[in-house]
Amino acid sequence: MPLAADRAHDVADGLFARHATVFGDDLDRYRGHVHRVIGLVALQAPLEGTTADAVGVAGFFHDAGLWFDGGTWDYLPPSIRHARAELGGADDHGPLVAAMIDEHHRVRHAHHPDPLVEAFRRADLTDVTGGLVGAPGVPRAAYRALTARHPATGFRPMLLRAFRRGLREDPRRPLPMLRL
Repeated sequence: MPLAADRAHDVADGLFARHATVFGDDLDRYRGHVHRVIGLVALQAPLEGTTADAVGVAGFFHDAGLWFDGGTWDYLPPSIRHARAELGGADDHGPLVAAMIDEHHRVRHAHHPDPLVEAFRRADLTDVTGGLVGAPGVPRAAYRALTARHPATGFRPMLLRAFRRGLREDPRRPLPMLRL
């Protein structure tokens, strides 16, 4: 994996170090997911300098609203809010980070011109499906290598628990984070 991908992983790890207590027992499950997503993005699209920082921040915060905001299932707006707060006003990649988070559960292609947004969407989809839906140009062996490096132990059961909480939160809108 290119050095810029290492930079994205380092950004996410720094955020995990600062916010570890927020995730409780889900820390390792979510951290593995974040690192698999970052790795899949790097395998699909070139990362350079500060775009690696943007992928690291988006990776960390893309689902973090689930934990930062008390388990709400409608977590994309809080995830974006926390990512923007982390970036402050000085970062030029704020709109890119917000788009990666907002578009990552879109059913169809991302509605954003930057290829990193679509790469992020496909990376998350690949990991959530355990590799059943692949990322363009990424061999299954590369995904298996990421999973070996960042195990998925307990990740999908964690998602099912969150889904059940979401059903209780609003049964008429069981998947509020999905976009068409």
